[in-house]
Amino acid sequence: MAPGSFAEYTVVPASIATPVPSVKPEYLTLLVSGTTAYISLKELGGLSEGKKVLVTAAAGGTGQFAMQLSKKAKCHVIGTCSSDEKSAFLKSLGCDRPINYKTEPVGTVLKQEYPEGVDVVYESVGGAMFDLAVDALATKGRLIVIGFISGYQT
Repeated sequence: MAPGSFAEYTVVPASIATPVPSVKPEYLTLLVSGTTAYISLKELGGLSEGKKVLVTAAAGGTGQFAMQLSKKAKCHVIGTCSSDEKSAFLKSLGCDRPINYKTEPVGTVLKQEYPEGVDVVYESVGGAMFDLAVDALATKGRLIVIGFISGYQT
């Protein structure tokens, strides 16, 4: 991405410009979050009907896109989040099994409900969640790491 990519006004050759229908957050997030999820899942995910996909931080920026793209591919999607409100939001987007990690132990849920493991993990949290995700992978499962938000200092 070039300097000034998110400027309100800039001059670029028409051949590299991306038209945006309007300046709404839901359109603007497509460029970074949507593209990250799309390319990651398309190039690395090997998504197909019936695959089980675990999306960590599923209510977050790229997580929402990863969850919806996985559903579009007719996958069974498990999404982690941090509140009941986010869990309800994920359900409204079609998430098959939201897991509020503050009220449910993620590792236990995954072992009990998905004993054969998950086929794809879209991981952006890191730390303990990364370990749980790796443990949840099925044989020949795919792990896509797009970030480690838990490693940032606040």
